Amino acid sequence: MSEGICFVSDTIHSYFNSRIESGVGGAERQQYMLATALRDRGYDVSVLTLKYGSTQRKTVDGIDVFCAIPDVRGVSRAPFKLIQTVRGLRSIDADVYYVRGNDFLCMATASYACMSGGGFVYAVANDSNVDPALLESRGVLRYPYIRAMRSADTVVAQTSHQQQLLSEEHGIDAPIIPNGYDVPPESELIAHADREHVLWVGSMDPDQKRPERFLALARQLPEIQFRMIGPPDNDHPDYSKKIAADARTLSNLDFLGFVDPDEIHDHYRDAIALVNTSDYEGFPNVFLEAWRYATPVVSLHHTLDGILIDEPVGIHAGSMNALVEAIEQLAVDTSVCERLGFGGRRHMIDHYAFDRLLDRYERVLTDVSRRN
Repeated sequence: MSEGICFVSDTIHSYFNSRIESGVGGAERQQYMLATALRDRGYDVSVLTLKYGSTQRKTVDGIDVFCAIPDVRGVSRAPFKLIQTVRGLRSIDADVYYVRGNDFLCMATASYACMSGGGFVYAVANDSNVDPALLESRGVLRYPYIRAMRSADTVVAQTSHQQQLLSEEHGIDAPIIPNGYDVPPESELIAHADREHVLWVGSMDPDQKRPERFLALARQLPEIQFRMIGPPDNDHPDYSKKIAADARTLSNLDFLGFVDPDEIHDHYRDAIALVNTSDYEGFPNVFLEAWRYATPVVSLHHTLDGILIDEPVGIHAGSMNALVEAIEQLAVDTSVCERLGFGGRRHMIDHYAFDRLLDRYERVLTDVSRRN
């Protein structure tokens, strides 16, 4: 009998035909890739996600999808949200439940796993999940969330920085499993001399992603073409609308908003560079999506454990002025763009090949299953 693994995510629904454009991002893509790959290896894979559509249970691509999670944002009606989510978990009755990042779902799943005796794996999605300074914003939910995280059978970190925070601040010994991706053949790449736009991909999040900085960059470089992709942020709808409106006033910026996950790869493929404007990250999936097509990464702040500083894979700017200078250089110097782009692609092949990372996740999940 195959082991049952349930992915608990209120935002993964876009990969299961919800036709809801908000919420999808790198964390959801990684979970979908893990879920389908484990399905292909013979596991009984299910998904508990947002309540959408008229049917609570459906089968999509050989995966049982249970639509029972209410809108879990905010603290209002928390008992109702908890009851609805636990009912969904109980209807699945998996051997192991996997949650990535979401505080509320971490707490709800930890509670159910404790009651049912099921296994619980919690994967850190962002530095804000473990950094004490960033956890302050959780308010009264901070300590219940930390207790729930500590109760997991295994907590998985994405970077050595997260692993250190988990150990020193929370007393948790966590293995590191970064994000992974397949790498397309070199024949699918576009020559860097033929690339025409600078790309930004992310949610319209004013606290972390800071998309307004990309608009400022485009304003300072009117001779360069820019492209912006990302769904609205559910928690900041007015801000998301303002970013979209401001973006559409710039003649050198193409604002696309939400792009279907299966169609986004072409935008990385023909980009001069990917720009990251976040104040902090976890493990940016967009870095891998750029590197797989030999597109260099230019980051304002995040270095991915120092890789952008130590390896020839992109540029760590550190300031808006330096960011402007970096994009100016890459837009005209094809040789630098090509060197950094292929450096990123080689680094990804060496360190983030999806099949190897899948093997590590499989060992964690099966180990937890056999201990429960």
